[in-house]
Amino acid sequence: MNRFLKFYRAIIIIDGNGDTVYADGVGSLLLKETDAGEKLKNAADGGKLRLLKGGLVSDYSVTSENVGESEHRLVILENVAERERAAKLMSLGEIIPSLAHEMRNPLTGIGVLLDDIHDRLTCAENEKHLLRMAIAEIDRLEQMLTDVLTYSGSDVRAMGDEDVAVVLSEVLMLNHKLCVINRVVVHTEIEPDIPHILADGSKLRQAFHNLVINAVQAMESGGNLTVTAKVSDNKIYIHFADTGAGIPEEKQHMIFEPFFTDKQGGTGIGLSVVRDIVRRHGGEITVSSEVGKGTDFCVVFNIK
Repeated sequence: MNRFLKFYRAIIIIDGNGDTVYADGVGSLLLKETDAGEKLKNAADGGKLRLLKGGLVSDYSVTSENVGESEHRLVILENVAERERAAKLMSLGEIIPSLAHEMRNPLTGIGVLLDDIHDRLTCAENEKHLLRMAIAEIDRLEQMLTDVLTYSGSDVRAMGDEDVAVVLSEVLMLNHKLCVINRVVVHTEIEPDIPHILADGSKLRQAFHNLVINAVQAMESGGNLTVTAKVSDNKIYIHFADTGAGIPEEKQHMIFEPFFTDKQGGTGIGLSVVRDIVRRHGGEITVSSEVGKGTDFCVVFNIK
């Protein structure tokens, strides 16, 4: 989409002759790239301006008032289409968490039932493989819904005393089958007596789960995942180091941004959810990676 359509709000001040005396960033772009300057003189409060740039037309609403006792006039232009789009997105933001909740629960039930059926089957291996594929797709949908709920801030639970080492062990146990299927060997180096922290256990599990899934997906032909946890300088350092493809240096600063992904079929929410959870707990996450050698995500929590 042409960036002209993405201009949302512009603030411009004109004098009695209609000449511009001030324009903010968007206003300056509109004056430079459209015919706004020619039309501002006759812009009436509550009216609309149809601005033209290279054959592309966009409507702007006009809010106008005099500045004090001077002849200057403050004009605020708002892109009508973008304003309506923003309103729709706000409405969706209120509806989506409820839908995600309603969809996640039956998906979880279906996944559990199919997993149980898979373990009881005595049919041919190719038929079992089809069932495993269905289970994997249900797991993927469930994870997407969980990420949406976390990212929207709609899945909040109480904080309590949490044993980080236990949470890590539980997550690795739950993902054992996934790692075996994908030929990923897990190594753990967890120091004894890791201090407890004040945390939402379900959120910690989700963050660690996302990091394990991310590592497995990075090793398409299998590899090694090393999970370590240690205490240093009154902080807990947790590493998830894989031997996958690695992340190019120019992309490393973008991987925690919402909806950024290089993975086919990925949502780009997983790592942004991890960062959000870690920061809600007063921690931080960093990444170091080398193409062809692997990636190391480091989660740091303060000990209080």
